[in-house]
Amino acid sequence: MARGENIYKRKDGRWEGRYPKARREDGSLYYGYIYGKSFQSVRKRLIEKKATYAFYHTSIHQEFQGDFKDWAALWLNQLMRENLKESTYASYQNKLSHHILPAIGHLPLHRVTKEVLTGLVQEWKEILSPSSIHVVFRLVKSCLKSAKDHGYLYTNPAELVSLPKIQPKERPALTRKQQSQLVQVGQHSLTDLPILLALETGMRIGEISALKWSDIDFDQAVIHVKRTQQRIVDYTDGEQKTKLIETTPKTQRARRVIPLSSLLREQLKEAKAQANSPYVVGKKGKAVEPRTIAYRFAQLRKKIGLPNVSFHTLRHAFATRCLEVGVNIHTISALLGHASIKLTLDTYTHSRIEDQREAIEKLAVFS
Repeated sequence: MARGENIYKRKDGRWEGRYPKARREDGSLYYGYIYGKSFQSVRKRLIEKKATYAFYHTSIHQEFQGDFKDWAALWLNQLMRENLKESTYASYQNKLSHHILPAIGHLPLHRVTKEVLTGLVQEWKEILSPSSIHVVFRLVKSCLKSAKDHGYLYTNPAELVSLPKIQPKERPALTRKQQSQLVQVGQHSLTDLPILLALETGMRIGEISALKWSDIDFDQAVIHVKRTQQRIVDYTDGEQKTKLIETTPKTQRARRVIPLSSLLREQLKEAKAQANSPYVVGKKGKAVEPRTIAYRFAQLRKKIGLPNVSFHTLRHAFATRCLEVGVNIHTISALLGHASIKLTLDTYTHSRIEDQREAIEKLAVFS
């Protein structure tokens, strides 16, 4: 037995841990048990179980019996997981494992101070962009807010930390000539159909991967965006692997209807006549996953001599062409499935030299 731990080594070679599970009507405790192949694996799970009991059965404003990593595990797995999509849960777990817990996971919860978090942000500046720092730090802030709300902290130190300013980033855009090259390729190759879909609809790569023929109404000439595919980190059995999942879009606005151009409608009709999968971009009855689509695009981009841009640039090209022909920002936002108009404005209404030149020419008539 490990002293003070309530952990024993059994005769069968496994380790057994005991923790308070609940109280009977007479007030006495009854216990739950954990089994594992190693002392450390049982100890880790035992801390989480004890923390859960303390959280639900003791009064507020007392010291949390565990480190930050123990509270983070309780917060994510007991308090948050039910309300999180699988992809969001995996994203949170990945950020905690890679950027947060290695630095502050060992600290007692009450020792995670403003100074500690400020130092952590300084470390992140060496490896993460300002926007990524904001995303990761939001997780720390939410985790500590929950600890404060439940009485384990009197203040949330994350609220006092200054983060680096996010500078607007110029996004690479395809010229009309480059886009025309890609359209010509997409028109004559089923393998490159995702390129045409992205350029003509602005759909995300995961939405294209998950698109089914049943989502396309050829009579009404519209696409119904209902789902997305993505590869997420999977920590099942303590091993870091990845798996492909199909899920609903991230926000309600991402579930949308997109009109089909006559060009894309005819191309899709031809593709459907040759299809052997319920997925528009499919193979042997299954969807072609996003990273395969991205790889194919990268190979094609090199072949025809386009600059080093990602598949997501095609979505940006769609938005840019919409702006160029005068489509209003509300319509562009709806077509892209953005969560808000502000996101569209922040992302796509950066000044272009063509717009600036046109503005100068218009002003010249008053000179």
